[in-house]
Amino acid sequence: MRNIHKYKYHVLIWSIYTAYEVAFSGIINSRSSTIDYYIFYSISQISLFYFHSEVLLRHVLEGEKKVNSFLLIFLVLIELILFICIKYGCQIFILRYIKHDIQYSYTINRADLAEMVWRPMYFMGYSTGYYFLMRVGRQRRLVEEMQQRELKNLIQEKEMKNELILTQNAFLRSQINLDFLIKTLDSLYDETLYPAPKAAETILHLSDMMQYALSEEASTGFVKMKKEINLIENFLILHQARQARLAQLKLSYNMDSLSIEFIPLVLMTLTENILKHGQLDNPQKPAEIKINYENSILRIETSNYESINSKIPSHGIGLKNIKDRLSLTYGEAAVFQYYLDAENYFHTSIQVKI
Repeated sequence: MRNIHKYKYHVLIWSIYTAYEVAFSGIINSRSSTIDYYIFYSISQISLFYFHSEVLLRHVLEGEKKVNSFLLIFLVLIELILFICIKYGCQIFILRYIKHDIQYSYTINRADLAEMVWRPMYFMGYSTGYYFLMRVGRQRRLVEEMQQRELKNLIQEKEMKNELILTQNAFLRSQINLDFLIKTLDSLYDETLYPAPKAAETILHLSDMMQYALSEEASTGFVKMKKEINLIENFLILHQARQARLAQLKLSYNMDSLSIEFIPLVLMTLTENILKHGQLDNPQKPAEIKINYENSILRIETSNYESINSKIPSHGIGLKNIKDRLSLTYGEAAVFQYYLDAENYFHTSIQVKI
């Protein structure tokens, strides 16, 4: 359908021109030729038109090798001679061997010779104009596409610069008085160790978390999965200390995954999503975080029963951030999927070839 729509104007123009030729020929000659003559005549002229523009001129003028004007003129003359020979050769063959016109004899006078040369040149002239018109259109579309790509690249570059500035600002804010904050937490730990050991342990976990999350190591490209898991374990301990009921969340991993380097804080985002949106008070429906590395594939899978009465906005920004970071870092080597199943369990799955 697309090709038909593309060439509908070609068909319309050629139909109008053929009708004009038939009518004009009938008026001049006071009689009309047979339909097969007009079909043969139209096919031959249309073929010459498109061969001249789409094959000869396009190949010669747009090819890798530059062709001088003398060679182009020579090729056009060869094209003209071949067309005349093929056309009138086919005409003689059809009359003698298909229509069996035995008495047919073909003689060429000056008028016939002039028509043999002039009519093809007439169509070749129109074909040349058509070629240059289409060439200007193609070049214009190419320029517009290049401008659109350039504009898109400028927009993306500006967005990346804005994101970089925001990231740098966030990192600078995180570094403000970091040493002071860590030393304060250490001091609180020392003061509460004996009178309130449980509170001291909580402070220690918080200090470890903040030291890692705000450290230069976590802001670089990759960290050991072992440190990410330790971060999650500390985070879960702090979460449990704040809750009256024990959150039903299982974290499991194989030993091979501990030494794998991975982009930081992805596990933290997944864990926060579970704690925000999951219903974790039912031992029969525990949430799970599974980390496994096998056959050069790192798999991180989570599942949790969604809380029906949750007032917290649904998943969105955090998961999009994970998807963008995985795509930017690993490209097609990473696959990130998430969905809510029929039993109201929310699943996420990350697979990365490392």
